[in-house]
Amino acid sequence: MTVHAVVVHYYGDRSSSTLQSVLPQMMSFAGMSAADKPKMTAAVDHWIANGESKAEYESQIKPLIAANCLKCHSVAMSKQLHNPPLASYEDVKKVAQVDTGMSLTSMLLNGMVHLTMLGVIFWIAGWIFSKARFPTVPKLILIILPFIAMLVDFSGWFLTHHNPAFVWLVLIGGALSCPVALLEMFLSLIQMWFLKPRPEASTA
Repeated sequence: MTVHAVVVHYYGDRSSSTLQSVLPQMMSFAGMSAADKPKMTAAVDHWIANGESKAEYESQIKPLIAANCLKCHSVAMSKQLHNPPLASYEDVKKVAQVDTGMSLTSMLLNGMVHLTMLGVIFWIAGWIFSKARFPTVPKLILIILPFIAMLVDFSGWFLTHHNPAFVWLVLIGGALSCPVALLEMFLSLIQMWFLKPRPEASTA
């Protein structure tokens, strides 16, 4: 999992829309002249950058599509060629949407499952580790750290959705949550397997 992959997952790839990505190929298939291609590209880019209004679509985009694209992207031809139709404003706007990553609703629903499952695992690991023979302060830090890292990770999802610079919160939170819990379990098992039990207190 790369940093870019995490950004795309939560923020999306907003560098261009589907329409902008395939437009050069579409214009070539349509047989547009070299002089007309930059005009259509500029018109589409301007329309998308300015919010994809219906008024600008009717005046600037629709005539270009009608003249160059409907041979392959009419409703009838789209069914035959399995291309997305570009016959209406709604059709064109659908392919002009940029990838904005995971939706807020999906993040919230997945996050609730994520927090619940990891919370239970971290609680069990922390409870077992609390019985280990280990200095009190480091022990408390290791028990609490996975919970803090989990919340940092979860917060990073939403912050990265708005600004990819926050992706480091996701990476740091993920790097500190489960590995620390595994370290707690490992140290606990080492003591269970290899350390002699504490001598029982004398009752005399």
